[in-house]
Amino acid sequence: MNAREIEVFRTVMHHRTLAAAAQVLHVTQPALSKALRHCEDRLGYRLFNRNAGRLVPTAEANALIAEADRLYLQVQSFGALARGIGGKAGGVLRLGATSSLASSLVPQALARLRREFPDARIIVQTLAVPELETALLARRVEVGLALSPLVVPGLHVARVGSVRCVVLVRRDDPLASRPALGPPDLAGAAEVGFGVEQDFGRAVAAAFGRAGVERRLSVEVGTTTGALAMVLAGGGFAVVDGLTEAYLPDAVAAVPFVPELRRTVLMVRTENSGTPALTGRFRELLEALGRDGALAP
Repeated sequence: MNAREIEVFRTVMHHRTLAAAAQVLHVTQPALSKALRHCEDRLGYRLFNRNAGRLVPTAEANALIAEADRLYLQVQSFGALARGIGGKAGGVLRLGATSSLASSLVPQALARLRREFPDARIIVQTLAVPELETALLARRVEVGLALSPLVVPGLHVARVGSVRCVVLVRRDDPLASRPALGPPDLAGAAEVGFGVEQDFGRAVAAAFGRAGVERRLSVEVGTTTGALAMVLAGGGFAVVDGLTEAYLPDAVAAVPFVPELRRTVLMVRTENSGTPALTGRFRELLEALGRDGALAP
């Protein structure tokens, strides 16, 4: 079946009479009847039996209708997307972001973007760095946001800003009352954090090493939100980026980490990525949020 035949089939299937289906499709009954017979001839089997003016679906038609509905909706969605890309208020943005960014900067920037592009289609995925690299390579996302360098060839990389790191501790922990926390203050305490195979884990390990303090990594995690959940449950402290402060539960405090450790916010995109107007404006909004104090230049 081609797209028009799918449309004819599902309309007849849902209305069960040629008269009703012809009215929906804005064609005459004879034209619709001819189109339906042509479709059945091409398939080599009947889709409907005629009974007292009504069309009764065959077993074959009942087996096809779910897939026909799915394909029809996909074609409609594609048409809307194609029209939107050409309009000032439309387009598509497929975005992947690591957990901390997806819970802080991304929602703020996208809320502003949606006001300017109300017809845009925006798809957001929260991914760890390895999964984000894979998604960019496979073109499942066209724009990526991360706090660690991405090892993907052929990407355009832009530095959006940087954010200081903080120590997450439960508010009932005596450490929460300190104005700042460094490796000597955390010596012997259980840490929830990133392993040394990850860029940020190596940076934290180096900070402890320079202070001559052994790092006691008791629980290794892959995302900032995972670290936060473990701290909340009493699993230990965590050194994370300060963007986490935007969504902390009341039971968890964020204390500045000293000496200062910063993470760089990187925006990466593939060539010919999505709708240029959307992608460009999204970057501008991220940078504006940085100027508002969420990031340092």
